[in-house]
Amino acid sequence: MRLPKKKQDIVDAAFSVLSRKGKRATIAEIAGAAGVNESAIYYYFKDKRELLFYAAGESLRRRTADLQRELEDISDPISRLSALIWFQLTYHDDEPGYARYSILDCRADREFFHHEASINFINWTRIVNTILRDGINDGSFAPEIPFSVANSMVMGLLDMENIQVFTGRWKGSARDDFDAILYLLLPVLTEPYERNDSGLKDERERILQAGERVFAARGVDQTKISDIVKESGVSQETLYKCFSSSEDILLSVLRSRFDENRYRMPVAVESTSPSEKLVRFIREHFLFFLGEPSFVTIFLTGGMYNEDFYCSSDYEEYEAYLGTLDNILNEGKEEGLFRPGVENRVFMNLFNGCFSHLMIRWLNMPSRSHFETTRIMQWAVKLLLRSVETRNGGNSG
Repeated sequence: MRLPKKKQDIVDAAFSVLSRKGKRATIAEIAGAAGVNESAIYYYFKDKRELLFYAAGESLRRRTADLQRELEDISDPISRLSALIWFQLTYHDDEPGYARYSILDCRADREFFHHEASINFINWTRIVNTILRDGINDGSFAPEIPFSVANSMVMGLLDMENIQVFTGRWKGSARDDFDAILYLLLPVLTEPYERNDSGLKDERERILQAGERVFAARGVDQTKISDIVKESGVSQETLYKCFSSSEDILLSVLRSRFDENRYRMPVAVESTSPSEKLVRFIREHFLFFLGEPSFVTIFLTGGMYNEDFYCSSDYEEYEAYLGTLDNILNEGKEEGLFRPGVENRVFMNLFNGCFSHLMIRWLNMPSRSHFETTRIMQWAVKLLLRSVETRNGGNSG
């Protein structure tokens, strides 16, 4: 749908100024670039923030069309994903002003996720999901990975790569890391996990998730097996292959919480395995922030998506904290448990990006059950470990 010419001129001018100045752009500068009075801007947009949201979204809408044309003649899902990654890295390298605004300012403003312009960002992630789904359907990608985790790993890593560039933490271009990015991501997406549960693992998880929702809504005493069957979408026969009764489901839900909480306790003897150290570090990082939702908001808006953070002593302290990861990765490589070609710096971007995108989802999308949140976190832990491990590396638990 075409915009009225004057409104389109304002949006185009806003994007031009936005690319140079980001949120520091003024209404007067945008009006001058568009050749209109400031009052004309306020006729179409309620304030500067709405206009800049709209300009960022409109630019991405056009780039989405460009990306779709790029992907038209590529049928292989792995090649399609590689092309998307290259396209986004290149676009943000070539448009650093836009990248800075769309990644830092939009992500840091919770109002953005309620603005109509956000649909263009959602549409971009849908392209990633379509590629993942096509890859699962033709056997290119492992079928068991949750879309939310895989998408967060891909898109979060690309965000962090660009943030490192335009904050000066990395002196090269984002596309310089293209090969290192694929080296981390492709094993995550393409190598299947062995299944030891006779194909019932997914059904068991669905039943537990449904059970928690029904127990919470109806009460323990009022919940019937038929309620859980209906909520989970599995057959009664399948449910009884996994659980003997509603009480068994309830106890299993509780046990899953106890298992999560167990990792909060101090470890009496430090693990000697780099794989176990990496798992513990990632899990504890996620669990800490999941227990502090108010701090998550502060950490994302004032930290990960705040340009000033990367020039502050606070970031130096955060880097020192991440130094533990650097040591673990080096130790794993020395012991042959981690692949020697893993670029530690790029893994840090993958870790921060996956974490940040999942936290943004949890803060801005409908609330999930505790079990579902824990399940997603556990998948993130497994897949981050998978990205660095050798084929027969350590425990992925």
